[in-house]
Amino acid sequence: MTGWLGVGLLLWGGCAEQAHLRRSLAQSYQPTNVHQQAKRLPSSLRRVAVLPLTRGDKDSVPETDLATQESILLTELRKRAVCEVVSVSPDQLRSWSGQANWRQEDSLPANLLAKIQENTGSEGVFFAHLSVYRPYPPLAVGWRLRLIDCKEQITYWSADEVFDAGSLEVIKAAQIYFGKQMN
Repeated sequence: MTGWLGVGLLLWGGCAEQAHLRRSLAQSYQPTNVHQQAKRLPSSLRRVAVLPLTRGDKDSVPETDLATQESILLTELRKRAVCEVVSVSPDQLRSWSGQANWRQEDSLPANLLAKIQENTGSEGVFFAHLSVYRPYPPLAVGWRLRLIDCKEQITYWSADEVFDAGSLEVIKAAQIYFGKQMN
């Protein structure tokens, strides 16, 4: 009996060691579904208005989780310090457009971008949509993001990615990210 217990512990420890080895050998995740107009954002883009985060349907992401994800997004955008980030509230957006939120694929009112620019002093508008949200293991978050110029109405940058914690590449990228944040 003790022999089988020893073999079981050895195998279990070996499996854990194999998982660690697989993670260490894995490539770090690199987003692939990203579009950039140019290598750098134009110098004229100094302030960006971030619209309220949208989601698939009300049942797909609880309101409190949506607020948490929006807070994380704003924090990460501000950390990059590429430009000033101005958060637009649902109430502000409703007063300017009659609607509390807009998705990048929606048909926007003709004057919406101009109204946002006028009221926030921003040169660009950032749309963010939570396309996948799985708060239980393996965790997964999908983002559909887009940065648009207010005057020219061109897309400077867009991304549509799902970060799935069940993927070894995503685990490795998360470890690298958090290692840098802790130093």
